[in-house]
Amino acid sequence: MSSEITQDRTTPQQRPGSVQPDAAELGHDLAREPDREPEGEPDREPDRERDQPELRPLLGADNDATIVLPRAGAARVAARGRGGKSALTAALKPGVSMHEYRVDGVLGEGGFGITYRATDVHLNAAVAIKEYLPQEIVFRTADGSVSPISSEHLPRYKHGLDSFLVEARTLASFRHRSILRVVRFFEANRTAYMVLEVEEGEPLKSWWPQHKHIGEKALVELLLPLLDGLAAVHAAGFLHRDIKPDNIQVRAADGSLVLLDFGSAGQASGLASEGLTVVTPGYAPIEQYGLGEQGPWTDVYAFGATLYWAVAGRKPPDAETRKADPKAYSRAVEAGRDVYGDAFLKAIDWALNTDPTKRPRNVAEFQRALCADHPAAVERFETTSRRAQLRQAAGDAAAEPDAAHARRRSRARARNWWQAAHWPLAVKLGVGTLVAAVLPMVAVSWSNLRGGVDTLVDAEARYLQLQAERAAGQVGDYVAEARRLTRGLAADPALAAFLQKPSEPQRALLRERLRQPAQAGAGVQAVMLLDAAGAAQVSSDSTGIGSSHALRPYFMNALSGRPYAGSLLVGSTPGTTVLHVSEPVKNDSGGVIGVLVLRFSGDAVTRALDPALQDKRLTPFVLDADGVIVQHPHADLRYRSLLPLPGAKQAEIRADQRFRQDAVASVNETVLARALQGADKPGQVRYDSAVSGRATVAAYAPVPGHDWAVAVTADRSALVAPVNWMQAWLLGGALAACLLVAAVAWWLARGITRPLRALQTAMQDLKAGDYEDARVKPRGSAELAQAARAFNALSEGLKQRADTDKHAGV
Repeated sequence: MSSEITQDRTTPQQRPGSVQPDAAELGHDLAREPDREPEGEPDREPDRERDQPELRPLLGADNDATIVLPRAGAARVAARGRGGKSALTAALKPGVSMHEYRVDGVLGEGGFGITYRATDVHLNAAVAIKEYLPQEIVFRTADGSVSPISSEHLPRYKHGLDSFLVEARTLASFRHRSILRVVRFFEANRTAYMVLEVEEGEPLKSWWPQHKHIGEKALVELLLPLLDGLAAVHAAGFLHRDIKPDNIQVRAADGSLVLLDFGSAGQASGLASEGLTVVTPGYAPIEQYGLGEQGPWTDVYAFGATLYWAVAGRKPPDAETRKADPKAYSRAVEAGRDVYGDAFLKAIDWALNTDPTKRPRNVAEFQRALCADHPAAVERFETTSRRAQLRQAAGDAAAEPDAAHARRRSRARARNWWQAAHWPLAVKLGVGTLVAAVLPMVAVSWSNLRGGVDTLVDAEARYLQLQAERAAGQVGDYVAEARRLTRGLAADPALAAFLQKPSEPQRALLRERLRQPAQAGAGVQAVMLLDAAGAAQVSSDSTGIGSSHALRPYFMNALSGRPYAGSLLVGSTPGTTVLHVSEPVKNDSGGVIGVLVLRFSGDAVTRALDPALQDKRLTPFVLDADGVIVQHPHADLRYRSLLPLPGAKQAEIRADQRFRQDAVASVNETVLARALQGADKPGQVRYDSAVSGRATVAAYAPVPGHDWAVAVTADRSALVAPVNWMQAWLLGGALAACLLVAAVAWWLARGITRPLRALQTAMQDLKAGDYEDARVKPRGSAELAQAARAFNALSEGLKQRADTDKHAGV
């Protein structure tokens, strides 16, 4: 029966009371773990805000489960394999394909992932695939991809994924019989996978109890290749960090040992950033608890602890306990003196020193001490290793002409690609034709096209300016007409007479007279006669009698003797606008005794913008003297300013409620605002719009006789859209021309290179003395055909001379 070399061959469901496979792959949430669900109840998601690290007793002395500890040895977090939901619920289903691999089932699970039994369908070979799946922080979506359960886990997930890939890349570089080989690794389903060889066998944890009587010499011979493999790992700058009996596999074929499961090595850095560390109590040295620097001596301690377990039948006390109470540790020389030699046992005790500085600093030192009584075994192993290395070197040398030489040749080509002397003739002809004919044509066409685009934009800008001038003229005419109407009504002597001597009969007469403009259809909505205090004495709308307008700009300006035409204000009906025009009412001596106010509909201003609105590319709008957009086709931009208004102006607008809002927001169109500020004649401006985020062309014109301005804008891309198809045609034509040139160049080059290659082959035959094959078939009468005939004549002459020399015995 096959098993993937990551632990033993059964899943937790097959081994009651066992820990999860891949013991070094801790996968519970590193700061918390949910309690086990009561039997019979459905799984529930842990309360991630409530669950905190909790104190739990360590597992039994014979259980080598990996646990998570806060650094510096604080309270233990739950041991892996106890509590929490199984990752198997998120496992890929049998039959799922990834590249050339088909998933056949689950070999085991770990907190950092799931290991699958799989088949390479191309080679019909069994493999094991390890999937990165930190079960406590991710879930599998319906399409099979993996995603963090919340954004707060995304950095940790990405860090772990990167570490997994680094681990896979490092392991794939190892070629050692005692290290499980990584066949390949790849990314899919938004996670990563590691493809491993499959070995038949069982863990040392279950194998050793039945073979513990093999003796020290046989055990040393088993350990030497394993130590050599660990040294190779260290030489690559990598640590295992979780050596223990469960992570050493005994091959069924020959009984050799294989080092498994580098999961802790790949994930330890990510856990350290969270103040946590992965340890297996009894096998982890004190520095893995966050109390010292880690290095090869860290794995030496774990290796020594594994040998202590083999010698004493139990693992050593955990490093924290030993540090606190040195007497808790029973030395190996006492536990195994009846079976093993002193040098072997003292080496184990040396490796298990709690002080890292008093431990073997590397595998070589530990091996010398461990095998001091077995120099012959060490010599045999080193001789065998050297022979294997020589065989491998010989195999590499044999492959040199086919592989290494090809790689060197490819690298040389890559270095010389920019030198025309190294280009094939076909490439030279193609590039030369492109440079000489096609590229100049394309460059000129492109330049002309860009010039045409600029000309089109200038013409469209003039069109925008004409639209702005036309709309501004219509708005100016409307305001001027409103002023003339207001001035004519204010000059009626009956208004001044009434204000000087009010009477009800006269009030009724004036009300009827003031209703006439509102009924004449000139856009007048209401007419009001205000006294010097701002109170409405007469109004075409009877509901306005007595209302105060003392704080309104149209009253205050006219009372001071100045005619007034204000801004477009928000009407009482949603979506409507109004314009107030006022004139002072004077007595016979010229003194101002009241104000006549006409309220006009703003529809006429909107109608003035209609022609521009017919062109869907254009956006016309009107600005008042303060730079506030008072008319715009988009309601969300209406009553917003081009630039932020000063605080005093904001307070004024808030007080008179002209726009029925407490503040005017800004669209921050700085370039357009600067162009319009103080402009007394039409103009154009081009800028990047803060509203649309696109290049914009704008034209503007001041309203004659008023302090308003009309602007018309358009996206530059919309203006040049008519010539976009020309660019597409140009690019398509250039591509077609390039393809045609390439085809012609290939045809021409083929007519040259084929005869040259034939001539080269014939010359090689001639050099080798093969006169029969040293001939070239001439084609046509061109120069190359003439060269072929000359070569054939030369070859025939050399053949005759060789025959003459042969007959003469020379």
